[in-house]
Amino acid sequence: MQVQSVHNEVYQLLVRRWNSDPSFHFTFRRSNREGKLEHGYWFYGNESYLAVSFWTGMDWKNKSPNIIFVIEFLTGETYLEINTSDSDEKRRFINTYLLNELQLEVLGKRFRKKYTGPYLASLDTFIKTDKVSIDEIISHYAPDFFLDDKTGIGFISATEFEEQKSKIDSYRVQQTDTDFNSDAPATIKLQGLNIEDFGPIKHLEITDIPFTSQWIFFTGENGTGKSSILRAIAAAICGIDVKSKGIDNGAPKVELRLFSEGGEVTWIVHPHMGFPQNYPLTYGFAAYGQSRLRTNHLKNQPQLVLPDMNVDDLTASLFDDETYLIDLQHQFERWRSDSSSKALFDKRKYFITEILIDILPNLHRIDFSDQVNDQDGTTYIEQDNDGQELPGVTFDKLASGLKSMVAMIGDILVRLYLQQPEVSDPAEFTGIVLIDEIDIHLHPKLQKNIVIQLTRTFPKIQFIVSTHSPIPLLGAPRNSQLFKVERIRDEGVRITRLDERLHLGDLLPNTILTSPIFGLDDIVPESHENKKLVRTETTYTELEFNDLVKARIAAYLSDEKEQELIRLFRQRGQ
Repeated sequence: MQVQSVHNEVYQLLVRRWNSDPSFHFTFRRSNREGKLEHGYWFYGNESYLAVSFWTGMDWKNKSPNIIFVIEFLTGETYLEINTSDSDEKRRFINTYLLNELQLEVLGKRFRKKYTGPYLASLDTFIKTDKVSIDEIISHYAPDFFLDDKTGIGFISATEFEEQKSKIDSYRVQQTDTDFNSDAPATIKLQGLNIEDFGPIKHLEITDIPFTSQWIFFTGENGTGKSSILRAIAAAICGIDVKSKGIDNGAPKVELRLFSEGGEVTWIVHPHMGFPQNYPLTYGFAAYGQSRLRTNHLKNQPQLVLPDMNVDDLTASLFDDETYLIDLQHQFERWRSDSSSKALFDKRKYFITEILIDILPNLHRIDFSDQVNDQDGTTYIEQDNDGQELPGVTFDKLASGLKSMVAMIGDILVRLYLQQPEVSDPAEFTGIVLIDEIDIHLHPKLQKNIVIQLTRTFPKIQFIVSTHSPIPLLGAPRNSQLFKVERIRDEGVRITRLDERLHLGDLLPNTILTSPIFGLDDIVPESHENKKLVRTETTYTELEFNDLVKARIAAYLSDEKEQELIRLFRQRGQ
């Protein structure tokens, strides 16, 4: 089956029923993460299957609704599947009311019932039969069974359905109408820059960055000027007074070339006259320095005045390591208490929770307290290596790597929501985000994963980052730009473009470390014994396999068998 064709056929079948019965509601894919909506994936699923639900209730572990009707693309199989890995309460409800009624097959924490016939006919049969039974059971028993209707299983409201349908319809129009004009902000990216007399930088120029480049990486040894480049970009985008930040070279000048998806290039020179100093040029902007472990989550810490955030707030972290990032709990309290944003609160909370669980390894659930001014209201629940829940902890008790990621990603989401309040799906945010030393505090797995996940979560955001590690480069998408920064006494900061000489997709960490990107002379451990061979396997799994083969050969090869092999080789030689 062709994925987009099946999505369109299912869409048309369900919408026809909705047109005849306005109370007939169903789920759509909520986010354009990874550009799925742009490619016609209207419902949950991937390249292998489509899943549609008719009720509320999310299985956060499987990132799909608890009750779904599934169509397999490869086999054409259809079945009802109920996933309850996220909740013992939901599992008890299914066991009590649906298991026998629907004659479900039990598969651990999942329940399943198969259907026969073509997929559209099977879906139609399900809607006319088992869906009716499920509706009656949920209507009759769920309100009294679930203590909290937000975490249980219920019905999709008309408002929620119509908002989701409107969003999907806008993407459907974009696919068929090349002249479609969206109200979403235009995507703006960096095309080039010219920096003069900015900190250690005397003169530095970058040109011809393609519009398709979502990531720009700067590498270099400590003190070469990577942070200064990011600060210069931030100063120009936000129009800030760099002298107030301690940068006084006499007359620092930054020229940026920004272009939109339409190909139009805008030249910006900083300092300049007539630019409003309270809003960034890119409409969406955030910047982060090397210290990202502190948020304003305690009462005695500084509170940012939001949404009255100015450009100094947007750039503070990049210029001052003592800056506190925005705490999600406090921002949620503000949204909940503000009449203008209260209606958007639940949507934003949903997306933020989904994104953090997607990005952070082993994070299973986040409990955000509804108590106003509760210091420790937010609890993060992780899973161990066996998939079991660990006791929940507050932000300050998280490991430094997770704390850094929660603080920065939460801060990015809040700032972009404040700058683009008309956007609900973070995948539609546009703008530029700067991150100094993106690898800091992170385990190698996280160093690679953070780049992959930010790429998928914010497909219209351009990330400009520095790194001391080769691992983030392993997560870089195609068309990423790579620059090496050096500092020369007379010349100042020198920059060398490497993406045209090195193809990141072809390199492993050893090669990256000894390439011009990092310039290590060798990567042989200091503890290596000269008489031994250096292991050059590509992966540790390969190394273990080779050791196993050697061990089996050694166990097999007795003196007698060795002499027999020598005799056979001599015979072949004759």
